[in-house]
Amino acid sequence: MPLGDRSREGVGKLPATVRALGWTSFLTDLSSEAIYPLLPNFVKALGGSAIDVGLLDGIANAVAAVVRLFAGGLSDRIGRRPLVIAGYGLSAVVRPAMGLVATPLAAVVVRAIDRFGKGIRSAPRDALVTDLVGEEVRGRAFGHIRALDHAGAALGPLVAMLCLLAFPGTERTLFLLTIVPGLITLAVIGKFVRDPPRQAAAGGPALATLTGAQWSLLGCVAVWALGAASELFLLRRAEDLGVAQPLVPLVWFGIGAVKSVVAAWAGPLVDRLAPRRALVAGWLGFAAAYAGLAWSASLPGAVACMLGVAAAYGVAEPAERALVAALSPAGRHGAAFGWYTLVQGLMALPAGLLAGWLWDRGPDGPAIAFAATAALAATAAGLLAVTVRDHRSRPA
Repeated sequence: MPLGDRSREGVGKLPATVRALGWTSFLTDLSSEAIYPLLPNFVKALGGSAIDVGLLDGIANAVAAVVRLFAGGLSDRIGRRPLVIAGYGLSAVVRPAMGLVATPLAAVVVRAIDRFGKGIRSAPRDALVTDLVGEEVRGRAFGHIRALDHAGAALGPLVAMLCLLAFPGTERTLFLLTIVPGLITLAVIGKFVRDPPRQAAAGGPALATLTGAQWSLLGCVAVWALGAASELFLLRRAEDLGVAQPLVPLVWFGIGAVKSVVAAWAGPLVDRLAPRRALVAGWLGFAAAYAGLAWSASLPGAVACMLGVAAAYGVAEPAERALVAALSPAGRHGAAFGWYTLVQGLMALPAGLLAGWLWDRGPDGPAIAFAATAALAATAAGLLAVTVRDHRSRPA
């Protein structure tokens, strides 16, 4: 039976396209995260400054955030699959070029184009998942994708570490080899990913389609994202408390592994509890874990809290996406996910600046930064609980 005719399979089995999108996320994050931890030292070796290292992520994340909004709205009009292919394809071709760059500026450009590809595919992919599954299994579908995404992100740094231990000084070769998972990703998309029959988007600008409930959700997401600074601060804390530099990738692996396992488990839970309740629980768990980090001065306690942060992410991420889908009007899922990812992306810079500024306030800086994150997450959970109700979405 063609995939297009199986766009809404029963509760017992996710559509082949959704399963395939999970594996494309796994392969993409495997290659992306194998590169990411190596980039700061790589750019410095090219003669780059700390500003160049900051630009590497700052510009890339800003580009991805803006592109997501337009890609989501465009996918409502032309279909999801073309933009999913374009986004994954662009990243697959450009990411290996990091092995050929000779200047810090070239590295920034390659990273920005790679994230441009992520911006193109992210909202259309999540909208495609929404189109393909019934509301009763959306949490499970998004949990499947997030679980494989985090599994790839956890394994990527370990693969890089093992390769560089076996073959020191071969960073450029490792960068070039990321073409392999990129090409496999495109093959998986070409064989399994299909657009289902869908309702055409209504006319009018994307801004006008947002409902009051959607604006309320975006406000809550903005408050939460302001506290959700880069997880590199977790690794920095682990180093401060005595984790040796060669073992830091193992902490990163543990965080990613917990995210993956919990996301797979939490997906069905989201469907049973309803997305809003699951998201409130996830954000409260996030707040509790960061509050624990603010108080913990021992390495075992801090690592346990870091794994608690990872578990909270595993619950919150599928719940967030399921709630965005539930609140979006028929035919406008792409625009809804575009706005959601735009808000998250735009808040990344002030979140990082806030956390960094608090961190440098003195010996108690890390505790203050973590306490602020906990307070913002708890505030976001409270706002969500009182301003947004669980909605039954209209069929797409």
